[in-house]
Amino acid sequence: MSKANPQGKGVVPVLRDWSSAQPATVQPKSAAHVLSDYFTSLLVLSAEFAFQPRQGVIYYLYRSSGNWRLSLISPTEWHADRPEVFVGKCQLTPDMTWQLEPREDLKSERDLVDALVDFHEDFREHLSTADSFEEGLPFYVAQLPYYRRLFASGLASSLSKSISLAGLEHHSQQQWLSTLTRQQSPLIALEQGRD
Repeated sequence: MSKANPQGKGVVPVLRDWSSAQPATVQPKSAAHVLSDYFTSLLVLSAEFAFQPRQGVIYYLYRSSGNWRLSLISPTEWHADRPEVFVGKCQLTPDMTWQLEPREDLKSERDLVDALVDFHEDFREHLSTADSFEEGLPFYVAQLPYYRRLFASGLASSLSKSISLAGLEHHSQQQWLSTLTRQQSPLIALEQGRD
């Protein structure tokens, strides 16, 4: 006999979790701001974590054994032999996007820089293969674990509303890619310094 609810979640907790992962406030944003929020949030949501993120809590992004990992444990709380490389501090905002404050000496970690540049290239590829920007938003990604799936959906809802409020819903894929190319971000500087 198959179990009807394999994750063990009842309807009420799922609805509560769904509600907590929806944007509380959404503002119109420029195309560059949307792309920055989207990239940063995808990076954080690609990290492994098994807890429900809360707004206003500081989290720590690490790179370990080829994977991203989100943790409540700061770099100073680890023992000297921690296996992870610290990327930066993260925080979930009320509009369900993530903010990332990279560590100051990020460029000193060559493997980490390469991983971030590769993630940026994958992001660019993702944007270029979707028929429209909104089609590529992660409204529902079945293969993601429970909390990451919920928060990816909240992110998609937030960015879609921000795009609409800013009147960017008719932006072509070429315009989005052009904005991404022109956008000055820490990753562009990292990519240029990778040689």
